[in-house]
Amino acid sequence: MKTNIFLKTVAGIVCFSAVASGMTSCGDDYLDIAPVTSYTVQDVGSSIEGARAAKVGLLQGMYRQLSSDLLKYSGANGEPFMATFYGDIFGDNFISNLRCGHSTSMTTVNWTNLRDYQTYASYEMWAYCYSLIKWANMILTTIDDLDSYNGERDFIKANALSVRAHMYTRLLQCYAPNWENSNEGNVKCVVLRLPDSENDVPFSTMNEVLDLIYSDFQEAISLFDSCGWSRQYIWEVNGNVARGLFARAASIKHDYQLAQQMAHEAWQGYKIMSADQYCAGFIRANDEYMWATMWEEPAASIYYYSHGTYNACNGRYQNTWGYAINAIDYTFYKKFPLTDCRKRLYLTPEMLTFNQELADKYGATPEDFFDESKIYTNGIRIQVNSNNTAMSKFVRMYGMEEYNRLNAIVPFGDGTVTAYCNASAEIIFGAQFKFWGNQIYGINQFPYMRASEMGYLEAEMAWRNGDEALARQLLIALNKDVRDPQFECTKSGEELLQTIKDYREFELWGEGFNWYDLKRWHDPIVRIPWEAGNPDSGNRGEFFNQNYGPDDFYGWVVAVPRGEYLYNSAVNQAELPGGVTDPEGFE
Repeated sequence: MKTNIFLKTVAGIVCFSAVASGMTSCGDDYLDIAPVTSYTVQDVGSSIEGARAAKVGLLQGMYRQLSSDLLKYSGANGEPFMATFYGDIFGDNFISNLRCGHSTSMTTVNWTNLRDYQTYASYEMWAYCYSLIKWANMILTTIDDLDSYNGERDFIKANALSVRAHMYTRLLQCYAPNWENSNEGNVKCVVLRLPDSENDVPFSTMNEVLDLIYSDFQEAISLFDSCGWSRQYIWEVNGNVARGLFARAASIKHDYQLAQQMAHEAWQGYKIMSADQYCAGFIRANDEYMWATMWEEPAASIYYYSHGTYNACNGRYQNTWGYAINAIDYTFYKKFPLTDCRKRLYLTPEMLTFNQELADKYGATPEDFFDESKIYTNGIRIQVNSNNTAMSKFVRMYGMEEYNRLNAIVPFGDGTVTAYCNASAEIIFGAQFKFWGNQIYGINQFPYMRASEMGYLEAEMAWRNGDEALARQLLIALNKDVRDPQFECTKSGEELLQTIKDYREFELWGEGFNWYDLKRWHDPIVRIPWEAGNPDSGNRGEFFNQNYGPDDFYGWVVAVPRGEYLYNSAVNQAELPGGVTDPEGFE
């Protein structure tokens, strides 16, 4: 069988198809890209129109309805899915009822699937990244043959370089170990596919991949700074975004000086959103968004694959099927004071305190969350409404009130529903109200990068580079006037670093950072289960009473999928962390 990946650039439609059962392939076109338009590699270098269309296809390929033949998980839509699936679900402050709560296997979150090279969990990120790497390589092959076109050529090239480097960064985040387990970057991990690469390419070391990432970002930033061309859409890369992506990559390598410099430069000129904006549903991009998914067509045409369909509190998936989607970890949530606006966005005992009159109206109490007679659990999810009519009514009415509040700010489109409005909805402890959707499917703009992320990264790097005063200054600027008017910080040493980490994770909850951060920090994953009558316990099912040390699984290395070995005769599984997992081979 053969694998084909198709990207249609003019209409911005990307259609993927692959053989995924067992990740089997025997052709020489595994992960190849065949454009379904008249544009070819030669067209990129022969006309600015061809290069422009290729750039649009590349960038819109980051947020598309992906064929279920390639990416089997519901809602697989490119970058937002990869951020949530890998960056959040594998961590310890995010609970996914969809992936490991409602009639779904919990093996994804407990690493059983991640170390199995025959599962979709091992394949998703690999297929996504290499499909866009090959598209970027197509642009880079002949883009230099064009005239400048007043700088547009260099702008297009800088976008291709940035996306390619970002995809390799994503691959390192999953398939390489944390830096502490990397032998100073000399461990083998992924395949470097360049424009002139042969089909059979061996595994490269982390350092070799990082060398390309650094080179790509350095050239891209130089081109952005000199081309004189500004982006038209927020889903395009610009110099600020390239610097932010470079900062992420440098932090993986513990290149703290460079990471601080790039993070600082990245968010210059951007304004941190206000508390009111933060609590406005994350539906549309605002001035803090640095890089995000499309809002205009064709994003609105991916329907039930949009980020909000599966992740918004009023998304079409939960409205139709009644499955609650995501929740915050309660032990993490309790770290922050009640004066912080972010505390109001999650269904916890504290939410009832914030909305005392409504809670009293229906008789819902904070104690209900730990009352065994009012909780349903299957050992995986902690459901607060099925055995508690008062809580069910409270949540549905609160969702309606929030809908009315948000509708007055930016009116919802036709077909938009309230949060958790399905009468038979599964409402779980910690359910989120941070992300809302618009229109019938729950469309929203997922932030690839925000200024807050860069601010927190700069603060962390300042601490690691010995400037605690700057780290405190940044931490206060990111919180006091925009999240919690009572926020102060006089901490120092490791306590200051932990505070930076905690507030970064709280600010960016659900945006795809938790697991990646824990991995680069060399911190453990700690998941605490719910216990009846114990308000100091967590809000996970008992089967998720898990702790993973940062050195487990060879430094949290996701298995390279089986299809790579079947297609690429130059790779040797024995070179990777963990060695050979299938002694019978890949025939």
